[in-house]
Amino acid sequence: MQTSQKSATQAAQHQELLQALADKDQEIARLHTQLGKYEAIFQGLSDGVLLIDEKLSACNQEACQIWRCEKEDIIGFFPSDFAPLFQPDGENSYALAKQKISEALRGNMQKFEWKDLRRDGVLIDTEVLLNRIEVDGNGYVLATFKDITDLKIKEQERQALLQMMEKIIEDRTKTLQDYNTSLNAEIARRKRTEQNLEHAYLELAHIFDTSGDGLLVLDSDRTIIRANYAFAQLVEQPVSGILGKKCFQIFPCHHKCTDHCVIQEIVVGSSKTDFEKEFVSVSGQRKSCLVKAAALRGPDGQVVGIVKNYKDLTAYKQWVERLQESEEFHRITLESIWDAIFLTTDAGKIVFVSCNVARIFGYGPEDIDAFDTIFDLVGSRFYDPATVQDTQEIRNLEVEIADKHGAQRVLVANIKRAFLRSGTTLIAFRDITERKDAEKRAQIEYEQLVQAGKMVSLGILVSGVAHEINNPNNAIILNVPILSRMWHDARVILDEYMEENGDFMLGNLRYSYACEHVPELFSGIMASTKRIKHIVRDLKDYARSGSPVMNEVLDINGVLQAAVFLLGNQVHKATQHFTVMYGRGIPHFLGNFQKIEQVIINVIQNACEALTSTQHCVQVQTGFDALSSQIWLEVVDQGAGICHADLPHVTDPFFTTKRSCGGTGLGLSISARIMQEHGGRLDIQSCQGQGTRVRLCFPVQA
Repeated sequence: MQTSQKSATQAAQHQELLQALADKDQEIARLHTQLGKYEAIFQGLSDGVLLIDEKLSACNQEACQIWRCEKEDIIGFFPSDFAPLFQPDGENSYALAKQKISEALRGNMQKFEWKDLRRDGVLIDTEVLLNRIEVDGNGYVLATFKDITDLKIKEQERQALLQMMEKIIEDRTKTLQDYNTSLNAEIARRKRTEQNLEHAYLELAHIFDTSGDGLLVLDSDRTIIRANYAFAQLVEQPVSGILGKKCFQIFPCHHKCTDHCVIQEIVVGSSKTDFEKEFVSVSGQRKSCLVKAAALRGPDGQVVGIVKNYKDLTAYKQWVERLQESEEFHRITLESIWDAIFLTTDAGKIVFVSCNVARIFGYGPEDIDAFDTIFDLVGSRFYDPATVQDTQEIRNLEVEIADKHGAQRVLVANIKRAFLRSGTTLIAFRDITERKDAEKRAQIEYEQLVQAGKMVSLGILVSGVAHEINNPNNAIILNVPILSRMWHDARVILDEYMEENGDFMLGNLRYSYACEHVPELFSGIMASTKRIKHIVRDLKDYARSGSPVMNEVLDINGVLQAAVFLLGNQVHKATQHFTVMYGRGIPHFLGNFQKIEQVIINVIQNACEALTSTQHCVQVQTGFDALSSQIWLEVVDQGAGICHADLPHVTDPFFTTKRSCGGTGLGLSISARIMQEHGGRLDIQSCQGQGTRVRLCFPVQA
């Protein structure tokens, strides 16, 4: 009796356990159905979705499609693993991602643009929305970005769920065979499964409600059974006023569920569809959005519902229109200015050039492509990129360049750091060549005026000094003949005295010596005074204001002789081997005596100053070339010579290699101009260390 009661009790307990297990199976089936619906919603989203704990713990297939990788390549990684090292604003991707996730976990929604690096190496831009969600009391970050179109992740999870269910059935069969030992463990495992399904349901619910795009869930009759807050904002209606209505009653559509409706494509077999739609909202605002739809299918493949995604494009299109208008404005501005604008990378690679670059460089925009960097175009020492990165800007940097046609130009450049997508350095060039040339001409004219003033002062000084020298010199000229006659008369008495008394001392000289040499002293004094008078006269003539008359009949030998006479002392100090060879049969020519004399003096002075030893010689020679009808004067020295680089510039105003010892750089410049005034030319041949040959040529005029 007791045994039968015990068996009945055990049978009742067994029946209760079987009933509990059946109830759990029904609950799992219900949750599985709900999970299927929310999983379809999850996969129908047009954005990539990520669940972030400390790392990426969940994602949808659209995220995999965006990053061109598999789910296992995402889970367990950090968002910055799918980004370049630095974002466009220079922030470190890892540090910035940590900051954004921390803010989201504190409850501050984060919406921002982000640069991602796909697994195939392609950089893409994404718009990210971070929200905090709580699951089982734990805080997570839900990230949505881009669209979801690929259902691969859904299929993979469905297969995994089917495999899990098969294993549950296998475990259940095994449990029924030995339920006394494993029934409680099976119930506990099913409870955990139920919790996981509830967790998944909550995740999908949060994704639906927090999506930045408008979302609708329609049943098979296209009646709205669920709408999120973003869609309500888009159509400017409350969520309660949307539920239970047809989609075309809320969102304007001309087809109204007819066969022409794009949603019909889903019903007849397409898995998804998308189109762009413009409409006028309740407030009268014209809006544009991208509509995507995906089917919710039952186990038999029949469409049981539709998920629709509405992405608001209104602000984007307005931004595109403003961007196009701004681009057109800047294009017109760049075409209207004279500056040439370049945009380069940190390494100087040219990524943009304004259309008016040919005005300065001679190269058209298409020619600039042949230059890899701005340094290839302007020069390797144009600027230091490190300096620009430190100071952010360099202004009024002058640089000399040769344009396409070889012409030298002076440019002023302004260099500024720019944080653009394609380039980082903005460079503006302005041509100041004409201004620089004008400044040089003004400086030359000023210095010529100063030099002219000095020459005027020198002329006045020479005239005054000549007058002061002439006065005592004239006294000497008048008194020397008197003293000479007195000496001649006194010699008769002095000769008689010597005959009587013998030789005697006279002024510390013996009379026998003095009577022979004193007449020579008088002659020497007289010759010296005449030489002083001649020198003073020539100085006055040289310093006198030059006559503009160019029709004086000149003898080149006479002009040379006057110049050599003035330079006698300087030539004597410079060299012991100075020779002058005057040519014969040289015709006269028309010109200005003083100006030609100035040229000859300047050339001979330069030859003397170039000598490094008094043993080196200077040769001056004149002649006449009958074939070319030209008179020539040539000065050859054995001096230091002129280097090859300086030779083309020796006749430039103010160019001198003797500035440290008083050189002004005007001598040869003025001489070349005087030769041009006379229709002649000044030729210079020189080799450094071997001397210089200067040849003056004058045309013979009938």
